[in-house]
Amino acid sequence: MPKPYSDASRIFFGQRSALRLGAAILSGVLLTLAFPLPDVHLLVWVACLPLILAAVSETNVALGFLWGVITGIVFLCGSLYWFVGVMQNYGNLNLFEALAAMALFLMMFAPFWGVFGLVESWVARHSVRAALFLSPFLWVALELARTYLITGFPWNLLGYAVADSGLDQIASVTAVYGLSFLAVVTSAFFAWEILEPRLKGVRWAALVWVILLIIANLGMTPPRSPEARHLAVLVQPDVPLNDQGALNWAPWRNPVPLERLVNLSLQKTSDNSQGRAVTPLIVWSENSAPFFFDQGPLFRSAVESMAREARADVVVNTITFAGPNQTKPQNTAMVLNPSGEIILEYHKIHLVPMGEYIPSWLRFTRMSKVTSEVSDFVPGSSYHVAKTPEGDIGVFICYEAIFSQIARRLTLRGAGVLVNISDDAWYGRSAARFQHLNIARFRSIENHRYLLRATNDGITAIIDPYGRVSAQAPQYQETALAVHFRYLAQRTFYTDHGDVFAWTCVTVSLIIFGTGLAIRPSVA
Repeated sequence: MPKPYSDASRIFFGQRSALRLGAAILSGVLLTLAFPLPDVHLLVWVACLPLILAAVSETNVALGFLWGVITGIVFLCGSLYWFVGVMQNYGNLNLFEALAAMALFLMMFAPFWGVFGLVESWVARHSVRAALFLSPFLWVALELARTYLITGFPWNLLGYAVADSGLDQIASVTAVYGLSFLAVVTSAFFAWEILEPRLKGVRWAALVWVILLIIANLGMTPPRSPEARHLAVLVQPDVPLNDQGALNWAPWRNPVPLERLVNLSLQKTSDNSQGRAVTPLIVWSENSAPFFFDQGPLFRSAVESMAREARADVVVNTITFAGPNQTKPQNTAMVLNPSGEIILEYHKIHLVPMGEYIPSWLRFTRMSKVTSEVSDFVPGSSYHVAKTPEGDIGVFICYEAIFSQIARRLTLRGAGVLVNISDDAWYGRSAARFQHLNIARFRSIENHRYLLRATNDGITAIIDPYGRVSAQAPQYQETALAVHFRYLAQRTFYTDHGDVFAWTCVTVSLIIFGTGLAIRPSVA
């Protein structure tokens, strides 16, 4: 008969499925607690431990899949609870319908954890040690799958839960996947110690691994931020997310809000520009105000005049229209130079499913609009940067911050600074805005760039090239944050080579799995 685990693990788990069920739930809880909020970062190093124990001690691979799915469900519900509120408040769904939408979301993404449990339990039937060795490679391979498959949703990948520390700098080589790998290796070492406590050297190997992590964390502590010579003014307008609020902000109905933003931008630029000969940068967030640059002469005139008066480069968000009859809206970032001329139109490429479009395979559901133009937006297709005498500006919009390849492609095209405009007011006062900021800061580390982040109402902040939040604006109010940054040219390994590490993990996973197919399970 198969011998899937050692005597120690047999004692630890026996044949009681209830223990493995509890372990799966515990992993989901630990994963949730490791992320904002409550941000108990140390838990990231053991969060996968219960699931690994449950999977490698399970003889039934179908149950291995189930334990993984349960971990995924608990984690997704615990960390993405705000999804229900968004669908209620902006998707026109009642509570029951919003919960049904969440259930559909869980059906799409919890199986990624299920595959982890299934493969781990199957490989453990051949060799528990092989399953433990496989676990970090398999975890990263499945995170890469989450990035590209279905609609792509790499939100709260495990590595994002690692505390802001020296180890974060590994992302400049491996992206966030490298930190996920280290966290799962740590859990695998602890699992090995629990499963085979009498094996000589296991405890020492785990101890050495932890010591190496501590030394690496201290040794990789980043230096001071590069000298910042350029001024940026990040404007947070706090536009209400409702139809009446949008009407109140419509410049042709009420020019006061627009004038207020212009005056705020000019005042902040003037107050912080003394003695600086370089061109400042004014960044307005993504927001829900009806600011139409091409079709709204009041808005266009105000922005062009602001750029000229401030002698600044200006980034603003607008809706443009594509198609033969100019009927297909696009979420667009405009960059103007100090003469008020457009030097970049960047059309958002990775749209938000159920927010800016509805996937064709979901159109039979009632998950209709989260924004007024939902299901009508069309994506852009080109990565371009705004070229200025000071340096090149790469802009990406809101949700695109969770896709590391977008910021990387902009950096490859010459961006010396990255700008992320967002509207995190959709998330209300939930943990989502903190999660989004935490994710975005890795784009700085991966590409060694300052990241200027202006949000309608979220967390407006500047992030240095090492992923440290240098300053942030107060939330839930109309304000502007004056910060200083620098255009940089240095390129990282990740910028030049992309997801080599993650794809290597995919390759190793396939090799181990393929080898297992060719080997008969061990017998007692």
